[in-house]
Amino acid sequence: MKRLLLLLYLFTTVAFAQDTITIRHQRYTTTFDTVLKYPVLVHWIVKSSDLCDKNNPRRVERKGVTFKPDPQLKKYTTLQKYYSKNKGNYQRGHNMNAADNSCDIQQMKESFYFSNMTPQTKELNEEVWGDLEDETRRLAKQYGQVEVWCGSYAYKEKMGDVTVPMFCWKILKYNGQEVAYIFPNHHQVNAHRFNYYQGPIESVKLASKLDLKGL
Repeated sequence: MKRLLLLLYLFTTVAFAQDTITIRHQRYTTTFDTVLKYPVLVHWIVKSSDLCDKNNPRRVERKGVTFKPDPQLKKYTTLQKYYSKNKGNYQRGHNMNAADNSCDIQQMKESFYFSNMTPQTKELNEEVWGDLEDETRRLAKQYGQVEVWCGSYAYKEKMGDVTVPMFCWKILKYNGQEVAYIFPNHHQVNAHRFNYYQGPIESVKLASKLDLKGL
């Protein structure tokens, strides 16, 4: 983890300046960088009442829901072609997780806007990041709710017009605790479980240069 934090510090010096627009949807707020073409900050609260298990008649599935430009930000979020074919095999990584909207189809659809997507490696998106998403829902069921902030920063490479970030981070606030995670966006990230990447919140604030209200 110390090596990760050293890299974090070094790469923050090559991050792009932010040119952002903030959009509010039903369940989440996204601050989208119109130059980098990914959200630098997404914020939401997941409550136990937002989560419908398979035996709940209110449950909705993501099957058939498609990735789309954000209708409030269409000029900057028509990005499907950059994800369809890219040499790094980066995936469309949800910031606000789709499964956090399992009780409402419109909220589910809004989570598939490209203003909520970050290019992530498969190993991060499907494994380590995904495991933390599962843990977040477990905590929401246990404690009633979890407040979540997440985003990305620092330049790794370009994917057409979309910048691929070097780091993806997430902060959870629940039951009087605040816990931060900082993940390198590379293919070896799954060598460790998500809790290996726990780090100080101040490092996220310093590197992202964001005013994280509520923390």
